Amino acid sequence: MIIYIDKTEYIEKLENYHSPYIFFLRPRRFGKSLFTSILANYYDIKEEENFNKLFGETYIGKNPTKEKNSYYILKFNFTGLNTDTKEKLEETFISTIKESFDKFISDYKLNINYIQEGTAASIFESFLNKVNKKIDGDLYVIIDEYNHFANELLSFRTEMFSEIISKTGFVRKWYEVLKKGTESIVKRIFATGVSPITLDSFTSGFNIADNITRYEDFNEMIGFTEAEVRKLIQDTSHNDVTESELEELIDILKQNYNGYLFSEDSSTRLFNSGMILYYLKTYSVKKEGPKDFIDTNVASDYGKLGNLFDLKDNNRNMKVLDSILTGEETTAIITQQFSLEKDFNEDDFKSLLFYLGLLTIDRETLGAVILKVPNYAIKTLYFEYFNKKVSENYNLYVEAEKRMKNASTNDFISSDDVLQDLGIKKDELKDIEVDIE
Repeated sequence: MIIYIDKTEYIEKLENYHSPYIFFLRPRRFGKSLFTSILANYYDIKEEENFNKLFGETYIGKNPTKEKNSYYILKFNFTGLNTDTKEKLEETFISTIKESFDKFISDYKLNINYIQEGTAASIFESFLNKVNKKIDGDLYVIIDEYNHFANELLSFRTEMFSEIISKTGFVRKWYEVLKKGTESIVKRIFATGVSPITLDSFTSGFNIADNITRYEDFNEMIGFTEAEVRKLIQDTSHNDVTESELEELIDILKQNYNGYLFSEDSSTRLFNSGMILYYLKTYSVKKEGPKDFIDTNVASDYGKLGNLFDLKDNNRNMKVLDSILTGEETTAIITQQFSLEKDFNEDDFKSLLFYLGLLTIDRETLGAVILKVPNYAIKTLYFEYFNKKVSENYNLYVEAEKRMKNASTNDFISSDDVLQDLGIKKDELKDIEVDIE
């Protein structure tokens, strides 16, 4: 059985938006890849004969736009790159873009020979130049998970991250070629990802795109509304759900998967679509949910993010996590673009948690927003893990204080040696108060 939640009205909104170059961010498993597939099929010139089959019963099928089936689609997906070393990353980045080029050539039956060796930027430039001479039309470039590899680097290799997106970095240079392409053959760009950390680093090399992540008009473009979840339940259960069962199930799903709000100007909260589909897959068969409320794939995605809390100032980040865990209100001015090469302040860290889906907007207040944990699933799975990290961090400081106290009476051990041994900077202890009996 195929069930489809119609989000195609947003194709029209995107096409009518004043900028043709767009970045749109959402947490993992929200359905970004599926949406890029919808865009690709709608605008692809070679899918024109299949338009009614693909979109006939949807909003956009009944209200087609003037640009439907009018582009050659060049699509990239930057998941799964090897981040072990800079050389491995560049090698897999190049192989990934070449796979996209080769698929493009095959799909459109073109006779093109672009250069196979060189930098990612030079290969891309060669490809665009060759394509420009071969096709009578324009490119729609779609980039799925534009910064997936960068997020992994931020977890444990910030120096490598800075290298690849610096002015001479191969990723920055690649985006400079993409920008140059908009002067000729590239007419539209749609890119998805999770966080905007990388965006600021592209500013001088790729400063043409709009980040519409937090715009009210696009708040519900990806993710499920309550009305859409109700329709899913009824469709997957063949309407064999009583009114009381439906309301009970909605309450369970709200508690565990709802609560996401990406624009303070909107009032519609969203469910994580991946988590909803995971739950309903079991419910449609057994009429009860899965034993584990979180899909293991989702859990592993977020589990990789733990090292991000060491970014720039571990002590400050742990204090933020501690305040969240103890129920204090979290106020922040959400950062639109940020870079590790600039000051990464407390608002930046809170904003990172927001973009990752670990916090969401509760309400607006005096030019800022109050953030909160979106739902029970996030609270129990991830913040219990974070609580452990905070506790470990606290115990580390206790150990440091104890050893420093012993060191004060020991001619052979200095307090600086103790701190260095434990990997703690001296100034990180200035705000920590620990009583030792």
